[in-house]
Amino acid sequence: MDYILEKSIWTAADFDKMNWRGVSIYEMAMTGDLELDLDYIFNRNEPELKGFIPTFWIAPCTLVFKQIRDLRFDMDVVRSDGFQIDYIEKSDDRWTIVTRNGDLSFTSDGYEMFVRQKPTFQYRQFIGIERGGYTLERITDQPNPYLLSEAYIEKRRKDAEMYEYAYKRKQKKLDLEVLEERRLNGEIDTPEFLRVKKELWMAIEGYGYWLKGTSFEDA
Repeated sequence: MDYILEKSIWTAADFDKMNWRGVSIYEMAMTGDLELDLDYIFNRNEPELKGFIPTFWIAPCTLVFKQIRDLRFDMDVVRSDGFQIDYIEKSDDRWTIVTRNGDLSFTSDGYEMFVRQKPTFQYRQFIGIERGGYTLERITDQPNPYLLSEAYIEKRRKDAEMYEYAYKRKQKKLDLEVLEERRLNGEIDTPEFLRVKKELWMAIEGYGYWLKGTSFEDA
């Protein structure tokens, strides 16, 4: 399963079709340019099941705003919930990066975003340890040996298994909602209702046992 990347370098000309919601920032530098190391979310995959968790295609990227001027910085960088972009605004050559930590506003001639690695499939809206560390390099061929390691392959297998358990548990919970509605509408008698309800709860608790302590426990 691969994501077909349209191109490896994105620019301000692509701004209208780019979405910055939930993009995590790991590192920032101001050297005339504003450089950001981030996880760009190329696609958010909505789940088939109502209320279930989405999945994502994400890549480590270096975002560079060129020759920034008139910088206005109003941010709290010490927060426990991470450093994520809500959205980016543009007005003429004025840019505002709105994050959960505050705003960063400046004038710039535009930006380039270098996609350092191919997007990978993720169950969260950030990559984490498997991104291969932090860097502000402006490259499109960053090596990442971890993606070929046995540890990574095993982690992916286990994550896929737990995701499937979480998916099945959610389906059982939805089945339980339908069952309760049928009971309210008088479409099922009490003995059958209790039998099916018990079976559903046993399945829900069974999946919950395997999901306990994993990142899918509350999915």
